Parts: sequence; C-alpha cells; structure tokens
Amino acid sequence: MAEAPADSQHAQMTLVQSSSSYYYYDPYEKRTIEVPLNNFDAFISLLKCVMGTGILAMPLAIRYSGVVVGVLLSVLLMILLTYCIHLLINGMTECCRRIQVPQVSMPEAVQIAYQLGPGCVHCFAKAAGFLTSCVLVIGQFGLCCVYIVFVAKNFKEIGDYYWKDHNERYYVVGVCLLQLPFFMIRKLKYLVPLNLVSNFMLYVGFICIMYYLVRGLPKPEEREMMKPPLDWMMFFGIAAFSLTAVGSMLVVEANMAHPENYLGFCGVLNMAVFFILFTNIFFGIMGYWRFGEHVEASVTLNIPQNEVYPLNGFVVITVVFKDYGNEASNKHHYSVEFAVRLCFLLLTGVVAVVVPNLAALTELEGAFSLCNLNLICPALIDMFINYNTGYGRLRWKLIRDVALIIIGIIFGIVGCTVAIRQLVEDLRGTVQSINF
Repeated sequence: MAEAPADSQHAQMTLVQSSSSYYYYDPYEKRTIEVPLNNFDAFISLLKCVMGTGILAMPLAIRYSGVVVGVLLSVLLMILLTYCIHLLINGMTECCRRIQVPQVSMPEAVQIAYQLGPGCVHCFAKAAGFLTSCVLVIGQFGLCCVYIVFVAKNFKEIGDYYWKDHNERYYVVGVCLLQLPFFMIRKLKYLVPLNLVSNFMLYVGFICIMYYLVRGLPKPEEREMMKPPLDWMMFFGIAAFSLTAVGSMLVVEANMAHPENYLGFCGVLNMAVFFILFTNIFFGIMGYWRFGEHVEASVTLNIPQNEVYPLNGFVVITVVFKDYGNEASNKHHYSVEFAVRLCFLLLTGVVAVVVPNLAALTELEGAFSLCNLNLICPALIDMFINYNTGYGRLRWKLIRDVALIIIGIIFGIVGCTVAIRQLVEDLRGTVQSINF
C-alpha cells in the first residue's frame, strides 16, 4: 500500500514538473530506430538534402547582392540558420524530457510548447501543432517542385541539343516517372547508398561545370561587388533555399543511431554546414564571375548539358504517417502510404507543369521555409518551454526569441510577396499560351 501513492504520482506526471526533474530522463538512451544512420550516413544525407539544386542557383543569388555583400550575407545567414536549427533541436529534446518520451516530431514539439506556455495559449496547442505540420509539408512540397523543374530544365537542354525541341512540360512528366521507384523507398537508411552515389556524381558534375566557368573569365572589375539593398531580398530567398533544409535536417537527426553526436561545435550538423557554406560561396562567386548579369536560375542552363527528391519527399511521408497515421489500427497502412506517395508525386508534377519558373519557385520556397521553419517555430518553442523556468539574466532568451519572430515575419511577408508576383506573371503567360 505504501507504494501506491508513489506509483500514482508517477503515473500522473504531467508537463508541469520541477525544473530539477527535467534532466533525469535522457531521450537519446530510450530512442530505438529500426534502421539507424551512423554518423557518416548522417553526414552524407545532410549533404545530399541541402546541396544540389540550391548550389547551382547561388550565382543568381550573388548577382542580386554583389560579390562582397553576397559572401558576407551568406556567412551571416548560415550562422543564423544553423543557430536556429540548434535551438529547434534542443527545444524538441527538452520537450521529450518534459513528458518523458524518446522522440517527438516538430509539430508535436510545438503542441507541447504551447501547453507549457502561458495559460492564454493552451487552447491553441492542437491547432498550432496541426498548422506546423501543414507548414512543414508545404515547405517540402515546394522543395520537391523546385527539384522537378530543375531536372526537367536540364534534361530539356540535352534534348534540345541532340533531338527535337519539345515543350518543357513533357520533360516534367518524364522526371516524375523517373522519380517514382526511388520515392517508393520507405526507409531512410536505404537511401544512403543512393545519396552516396549521387553526391559523388554531383561533385563530378561540379568539376565539369567548373571547366566551363573558368574558361574565358572576364576581369574582376567587370563584376559588381555590391548591389542596391532593394535587390538583397531576392538574394535572401535564393540563399536560404541553397543553405538549409530544416525538414530534412530533422529527419536525419531523428534516424541517427547516436543523435547526441548531431549537435555540438564539432557535431555532424556543423561539419556538414561548414562544407556546404564553403562550396556554395565558391560556386556562387565563380558562376557570377563567369556569366555576370546573364546568369540563369541554374548555372547549368548557361553552359553548352537528377536530384534529391526522394529524401525531401521522405520528410512529407514521415510527417503525415508519424503524426496522423496509426499503423497498429490500420491494416491497410502500407497501401495507404503508397497511395499518398503517388498522390504527392503527382501533385508536385502538376505544380511543376503549371509554373515552371525555377527562379521564382526557388525564391518562394526559400522565403517560406526560412521564415516559418527556421525562425518562427524554433523561437516559439524556446519561448514557451522557458516560460516557467525563466529566460535568463535580463530575459535575454525572451528578447532573442521575439527578435527571431519579428525577423521571420518581415522576411516572410516581403520575400513571399516578391516571389508570388513573379509566379503570377508566369502563370498568366502559361494560360495565354494554352491553345484550347
């Protein structure tokens, strides 16, 4: 009988606990992954989910900012984005400790954070979690649309040179069909060999592209070191798309065998980020130096010529079936999942067919994901989970979180507005070109 109150008290543990009890539970020790990633697997997957289409768009970003400003803004932007990823993952881990579970998704973390925050926001917890799922899915959906358009445009370059000039939308359909078998892979671990081969081919491709970039370089004085500040917003949208992929970064961490090695000064994330930043800046400068104001949305379109869709599409399926699917109670779970995968691939193909504007899609995806997933969500989670434990001396954590939210809102409104205007103009042209 003496043990009953203790058992009852343990069973009734809620989100409201003393701050000293948060650290008795280590979610990393309790986490079990069916097919885990080792540190090298995680590093390769990070490179693959971030590098690719974005790096080929960096010359366009440098065109909007100028060389010197572009380098400085790229470094500052990457520092900000990486800091926010650390803030987000630490916040999600703290949510795991508070409710003593091994793992939570980003939408679940937002819901828990709202429950830990002021009483006036408790009623919005479920809605906030669902909204975060929608934002995450929409962000990755836009990412996959960009990949399809990118691959289709480069296939069209090859097709136009060797065969007949066909409409770009036929290539979009072909790319969707090529992506189908890879998108049906259900375990992230099984994508690692493909990512490894793809990374190797990607860098071989970069070397080939560099051959064209270093030929006939003009004098450096012919390129602008600084552009007007009004053009910098275009830079931020493209650079944000090129330098980060928060959804994929979270999925990689969630599937690691040793997630404690993901963060930290010399962690897997920071090592990958440094490599990505250096490569993006170098490629962006060389592409702008070679082609100047004539550089295209993908630098490959400037020279006389497949991609990471499966990994980023994996994020969408993870969100849908981890947060809203119950495998134990649904005997048709696998059939439903394959149907969702097919529908997702079809929808991204439809969007790519209707709006094949690579530059505008890249800017829109970068601005949307940066403001919501990289800035606002991490700040909200951190703000609410520290509500009862305090914000530190002079409330510096609260000031930091509010500043990130304000920056995210301003960047999202301005960046998305500029990109949407371009997409609307492009859509009007598409409608006018259709012959009924």
